[in-house]
Amino acid sequence: MSNNTHTSVYSVLANQDDPAIWRALNQLNLYRLILATGLLAAFNNEWVAFLGSQNPDAFVTTVFIMLTGSLFYIIAGLKGRPRFETQIIITNASDILLITLLTHFSGGLNSSLSILLIINVTATGTFLRDRDSFLFAALASIAVLSEQTYNMIQSTNDTIGYSRAGLLGLVFFGTSFLASILSKRARESEQLAIEREADIISLEILNDDIIQNMRTGIIVVDNDGHIRMANSSAETLLGNTSLQNNPLLENIIPPLDALFLEWQKQPNLHLKEIRQEHGLPDIQPGFRRLDRTNDTLIFLEDATQLNQRFQQIKLASLGRLTASIAHEIRNPLSAINHAAQLLQESSLDDADNKLTHIITTQVKRLDKVIQNVLQLSREQKGTPETIDLHSWLDSFCAEFINSNNLTSKQLKMEYQEKEVMILFEPSHLNQIMNNLCSNAITHNQHPHEQVKINIICGHDSQFDQPFLDVIDNGSGIPKKNIQQIFDPFFTTSSKGTGLGLYISKEIIESNRAKIRYITATHGGSCFRINFLSSLTIQLDKPYK
Repeated sequence: MSNNTHTSVYSVLANQDDPAIWRALNQLNLYRLILATGLLAAFNNEWVAFLGSQNPDAFVTTVFIMLTGSLFYIIAGLKGRPRFETQIIITNASDILLITLLTHFSGGLNSSLSILLIINVTATGTFLRDRDSFLFAALASIAVLSEQTYNMIQSTNDTIGYSRAGLLGLVFFGTSFLASILSKRARESEQLAIEREADIISLEILNDDIIQNMRTGIIVVDNDGHIRMANSSAETLLGNTSLQNNPLLENIIPPLDALFLEWQKQPNLHLKEIRQEHGLPDIQPGFRRLDRTNDTLIFLEDATQLNQRFQQIKLASLGRLTASIAHEIRNPLSAINHAAQLLQESSLDDADNKLTHIITTQVKRLDKVIQNVLQLSREQKGTPETIDLHSWLDSFCAEFINSNNLTSKQLKMEYQEKEVMILFEPSHLNQIMNNLCSNAITHNQHPHEQVKINIICGHDSQFDQPFLDVIDNGSGIPKKNIQQIFDPFFTTSSKGTGLGLYISKEIIESNRAKIRYITATHGGSCFRINFLSSLTIQLDKPYK
């Protein structure tokens, strides 16, 4: 063993604040008190008549000294003064002296009281270094031999007592050596255990930090459906719902519990995404059985991000397709449009003029469809920025009012919070708001001067989500069409292409937000955009 390792072995011993070593010392002091009390109580019993047989008064006096010293050592051990090693040396040295005297006053080695020295030799071998513990073994052996020699001089014992003294000396050294080896290994094991415990605690903290801060939601569920553990991402995906204190999964999100039960019956089941209300992101669950605990690990991912990846693949394919056919379609359209314009310039009757007007109108509509498809296929993901929604909306409203010949009474703003911060691509937000507000004008049955648009900006405290409502005073959307308004090419207007809301929805979801239609209380249409929660913004600041 190297010097550094040897030093580390005794570092625990040298630590005055370690309660374990002081507890062991107090136990040794208590043993000394019990021994002194037992010897004093046994002194008057006939079956232990050998106690004090040579000098009863001196025996009793020595026992009282041991008893008094024991009380003093107990108080010193409880106070922790003097140092631990000093107390071990003083207490065991005094024990060797006192037990040797008690042995002498009780008839020498024949009384067998000298065997009690083994306890003290073992104690010094346990608590002290090798050389110090062997010193006490030597002291105990010298004390026994001295007592035997004195008895020989006084002719109170025979020479056979040297054999006993020699054997006791060997026992003392053997016990000291064995105690020293075992205690050294115990200290090494303890030191190693402390280091391993520190490593385990460090790894546990690291694992917990990784799990809590990863973007994928993690939920651990037992076979009874109780949630044993969940990270913050899972709570955020479920609308900042608390998943602590072992709630039932069924009470938190019933659709996920239903999928969990179905998966238990069919582990190879293809899992569908779960749609959430209130603008919360749709989630894609995944299940895995934990073999050691027999619990189930549930992964929750934002389905919007997964759909984005598939959407990018589709858009890439669509982009290659539209790029290759746009030129072939636009050239004939340009020729048709040019021919229709030439016909309009010639002398035609009303019927022919009506036909040429239909041609030019439909050509423009078809050209707009191509432009929208190209825009959708070439749509690139921008860099989200933190936007102060209040100041941004003030600028947007002023620009939109001027460009669409509206009055300030027709386009109103309502702020429910003093400050609303969102994470979004500014150009995308401008495109979306232009589309929604333009639709409020285009699809409104009222005259242009009677169109009213109300924009509400607020923060949903329940789900910790900023939101933006665009409300018009139109007739609203029929219930039978609500589920289809975000589908591509769906439109109820002969002038529309059916791509405006679909493109807006794709752009919003590319910024990890959600849009949904809400039936307005007093008529009209309401489109609500739910942005990332403030917690998600903090976690996703590096997100690009």
